[in-house]
Amino acid sequence: MDEYERIDMYDHAYGMRDRATAVVLRSGLLLLVRDHGFHQFSLPGGGLQRGETAEEAVSRELAEETGLRAVSVTALPQCRTSDIFNTYLVFKVQAEGILRIDQKELSAAQWWDGREDIPLFGYVTDVLKHLHWLK
Repeated sequence: MDEYERIDMYDHAYGMRDRATAVVLRSGLLLLVRDHGFHQFSLPGGGLQRGETAEEAVSRELAEETGLRAVSVTALPQCRTSDIFNTYLVFKVQAEGILRIDQKELSAAQWWDGREDIPLFGYVTDVLKHLHWLK
């Protein structure tokens, strides 16, 4: 077993993983999603599949969860953050299409102006602070 296989086993056993995360803005509004069973909103995204780049993962997850198609993906390394479960690899994504959530993936999605007080996961607040986006 090589070093990467051991790290992969550790990550799998303890839940730590890389998560590709999208910052999608449209007309000054930020796209937020909520997974089933959670009260807080998050940014669209998800885990990387074996052999997949983070850029590919963020585009795939955005399409699966929201029906939106990424047309431009730009890394935001200054926004990378972690919690006890994930390392969030953050990308600014320009997307086209109509927002249509997959009910199997999400319980809600909304375009947020940053003014309404809504529950956010801590990593989302961290990312938005780095972007100076919180209003």
